[in-house]
Amino acid sequence: MWTERDIREQTDEQTFYRGKLLESTNGVLEFSSFETEGVYGDKELNLRATIHGTNKNNYKVEVTLYYDEYGEPQDIDYYCPCEDFLTSDGICKHCVATILYYMHTDGQSKTVTSPFSMPLPLASEYDDRDTFYGNTSSVFSENSTVSQESIWGHPARTDNSMQQILRQFGNQENWMITDGALIGRIHLEPTLDISGKTPSVSLRIGDKKMYVVKSIPELVQHVQQTEMHKYGKNLAFVHQLDAFDDNSRSLMSFFIRQYQDYNYWYSTDIRNFTLKNELLDAFIEIVADSGIMLEPSTKNQGLWYLTDEEYKKTLTLTAVEGGLELKLEQIPSVSSLDWNYIFKDQKIYHSSRHTHQAINLFEDRMTGWCGGKSFIAESDLPLFAREMLPELEKKYHIVKEHFYPENYLPEDVSFRLYLDLPQRDIITCDLVADYENNREYHVFQTDSKKQHRNIRQEAKAAALLSGYCNAKDDATGLPAIVEDNDKLYDFLTRGLAECEKIADVYISDRLKKIQVIQPPKVSLGVSLNGNLLDFNMEAEGMSLEQLAFLLSKYNRKRNYYRLKSGQFVAMEKSSLDTLAQLSQGLMLTEEQLASGHISLPKFRALYLDAQLRDNESLPVNKSREFRELIRNMKTVEDSDFEVPDAFRKILREYQKKGYLWLATLCSNGFGGILADDMGLGKTLQVIVFLYDHYIVQGENNRNTLIVCPASLVYNWAQECQHFAPELPVCTVAGTAAERRELLDSLPDHPRQILITSYDLLRRDIEQYQNLTFDYQIIDEAQFIKNATTKAAQAVKQINSRFRLALTGTPVENRLGELWSIFDYLMPGYLFSYSRFREELELPIIQQQNEDALHRIQKMIAPFILRRLKKDVLKDLPEKLEKNMYAKMTGEQQELYQAHVQRLQMLLSKQSPEEFDRSRIQILSELTRLRQLCCDPALLYEKYTSGSAKLDLCLELIRNAMESGHKMLVFSQFTTMLDRIAERLQKEHIPYFMLTGATTKQERIRLVTEFNQDETPVFLISLKAGGTGLNLTAADIVIHFDPWWNTAVQNQATDRVHRIGQTNRVLVYKLIAQNSIEENIVKLQEQKAELAEQILGGDNLGSPSFSREELLELLQ
Repeated sequence: MWTERDIREQTDEQTFYRGKLLESTNGVLEFSSFETEGVYGDKELNLRATIHGTNKNNYKVEVTLYYDEYGEPQDIDYYCPCEDFLTSDGICKHCVATILYYMHTDGQSKTVTSPFSMPLPLASEYDDRDTFYGNTSSVFSENSTVSQESIWGHPARTDNSMQQILRQFGNQENWMITDGALIGRIHLEPTLDISGKTPSVSLRIGDKKMYVVKSIPELVQHVQQTEMHKYGKNLAFVHQLDAFDDNSRSLMSFFIRQYQDYNYWYSTDIRNFTLKNELLDAFIEIVADSGIMLEPSTKNQGLWYLTDEEYKKTLTLTAVEGGLELKLEQIPSVSSLDWNYIFKDQKIYHSSRHTHQAINLFEDRMTGWCGGKSFIAESDLPLFAREMLPELEKKYHIVKEHFYPENYLPEDVSFRLYLDLPQRDIITCDLVADYENNREYHVFQTDSKKQHRNIRQEAKAAALLSGYCNAKDDATGLPAIVEDNDKLYDFLTRGLAECEKIADVYISDRLKKIQVIQPPKVSLGVSLNGNLLDFNMEAEGMSLEQLAFLLSKYNRKRNYYRLKSGQFVAMEKSSLDTLAQLSQGLMLTEEQLASGHISLPKFRALYLDAQLRDNESLPVNKSREFRELIRNMKTVEDSDFEVPDAFRKILREYQKKGYLWLATLCSNGFGGILADDMGLGKTLQVIVFLYDHYIVQGENNRNTLIVCPASLVYNWAQECQHFAPELPVCTVAGTAAERRELLDSLPDHPRQILITSYDLLRRDIEQYQNLTFDYQIIDEAQFIKNATTKAAQAVKQINSRFRLALTGTPVENRLGELWSIFDYLMPGYLFSYSRFREELELPIIQQQNEDALHRIQKMIAPFILRRLKKDVLKDLPEKLEKNMYAKMTGEQQELYQAHVQRLQMLLSKQSPEEFDRSRIQILSELTRLRQLCCDPALLYEKYTSGSAKLDLCLELIRNAMESGHKMLVFSQFTTMLDRIAERLQKEHIPYFMLTGATTKQERIRLVTEFNQDETPVFLISLKAGGTGLNLTAADIVIHFDPWWNTAVQNQATDRVHRIGQTNRVLVYKLIAQNSIEENIVKLQEQKAELAEQILGGDNLGSPSFSREELLELLQ
């Protein structure tokens, strides 16, 4: 928000204080404000005010303050019709008063409501009287929505304020007849009395002859009520501001504003008006040009005028016995909080009090009771000469009589610093100050002899040294560094050099042994030895055992490491940083590091190269084989592999790169994840890979195992038949006996591509124990995301040479799923799960640890190929997603709220232990809430009222059909699909439906017919049909209910938005308004960011919550 400091920066100091005075003395007559907000969250605060002027015109001020979205001041616009606005660079005092009024009143509006609270507009301030009278009646004009009766009703007598206005009209008319000659001629002559403790002003009034104003409050009342008053036989007139001359009118307005404060009406001194602080400043400003009389009077009595000239009082310093006498020139003066006023030679000099606070105290004392004289003892003159005199010379004209301040200035000083190590973890610091004549003082020891010492320099040196210390030594009382390695290292590396700039430093022999040494120079060697990676390490200046211990204790946030000898090893910008990260990333033990020779799996090569790349401080000798391996993996497009001729015209460019990547991985003995976005043809890229091996290269003794969900087994077979009918494909299906016979015959009939499901593999795992496969491919690899399931354990038991995983969502709910897939691809690559969870998963999820995040990114990046449709399919039509909200009403809303309240009550009363025991029950309750959002009939058989989402869904279906669209409707509740089917039947709308109960053959038939016929609607269970289907005949997708994980919904959507789609795809997500479904959507958005960082697009959304998160979901 804007502060007074911000306003000061917009103008000069004098203008700011004049504006401050104007605001504090009721100079803001009218005020209003309003706020507007910009497109980007920035704000504009608009202020409008009418400000009292020093002449007959008031000023209409406009100020706009600009803020950014965080409330920080940005800019200011302003306008005022005053002369200062046109001539000065900054804002004028009227703008200052406007802004300060807003700050002090929180923007409270202010208007003229009665003649007693504010002076009314005068006829002379308008061009004609009709304009003036028209203003007073505009409230009840024809266009006004306010009636007199609606405000006052019908009073029995004239309202008090209206009586005053009527009296003003009557008196004005009388004045016009009898006293027209006095218009603008009445003069007020102020006299400022500065003889008392607080200044005050009295007045005289008149035209040619002046009369004493006996009561200032009565004068104010006469003007406010437009009364006739007689002062003497030569002066009687109707009191109104127009009767006064210009200068007197401003002064009269000043008094009117002050008497709005009721305290002044009860003042005991009615002839004199007290001027405290801001009032004094305001008064001086008003009379600056017209002048004032001064009391007590001087020999040259006359008017006094404010001047901008500077005047310095004379301060005489006289040396006397025992010290120094100070005598300040005595001139009439007075002070407010902000200004000093000096009266000399009919001029009023002013100077700001916003200077050295001690100087203000000196001025107040010397002009007060002491009569301008004071005395400083001889013993205090060094402090006076060193500290006080330079400040006095800035403000006063100094006259010295037999006083020579240079004799009292401190001597030059030099320092000696003695550093000792009385114990291993204690350093003491003894600072000695040396002066002429062999005088020395221990700075940190109490010494009463301060005279002729350079206390300032000693304190400065002591402060520097003390900044590095954290305690006092018990034995010597000296400042010390005690048992604090951070402080000690900081002193040795930085503080010691600082101390040497101001002192001669002496270090004891014991302390000299505590040195800061540079880290050892380490060199590495990397080479390939079959399927192993040999990693060698040598260190210069430190044993391998010491280096291993150092790396095991390494902390990137520390700048040093302290050895057992007490020495410090500087770690800033060290090659050890890279080595430590490498050691941590490879999870090397201290024993491995100490040996200097480490054998690692070959798959560590790419991570090792990524860590060592572009590190000049750590020399690495890489063997030719190692460099060749890295080069092959980095330049996949330039590899020696070629796309088979049969597919050159079929594959898109990104698919060709995918095939080359698979071939490169396989040739180098690595596994990998083909994680292309859904619909980009992962299956086709694998078929090309197999075609090259079986058909182009003619491998006759190679077997392949493809594992996929049961619903995709025949889809894989169809795709192979379509693109490469030459491939020896065989589905492992049928009865257990048939499958056993097929698998038993495999050794006698090699060169087979077997396709089976996760479920059948789990059942037949014993038959696979003695089989060996050259290529093992798992599709929809998220099926093994839980490493403890039998499906995951089964695929990992297969004996295979090259392993590949296909999935558009490597991570759905947690990072442990990624570990499980890599545990299948290359066991041990991400280490054991317990270590992976401790060092990577938990730091990333719970602490948002960036080091752990970067580490896992580097490890998995070479073995994951992921392309998004928006990046590679520029010709793919756009996909538009829209949330459609349905508001539950009536019985549906009542049922939903009842269940919410019951669950909230259950959760609020549970202890953490009870919550853990009842998780299954709570998840079941959450499912019921989601079913109620869909249709209460899913829970209550006799429910006959409506469903807001079902009505919305049918409306979308009807509108889409009218426009000739085909659509998919997904829901995780098959019973909800049944409800939708009932409505479609009633409205005679054709549809297909696919659930988990649909057979594999029936799935294929339904998909084929939907893509070919005119059936407009396909109802699909999210789990059963969310993967492996190509339904590009549709171009509208409706998600009836949100699932915890958007990745699952995205997979379902991509049954439509994929290669082959020619129309724009519309995706509608139906959400029950003000329900748990809305909060699920918010949760999806929050959980998406981490997966985006890890893989670049998958979502992490888990239906596993804390009690607090569940309560928040129910809000």
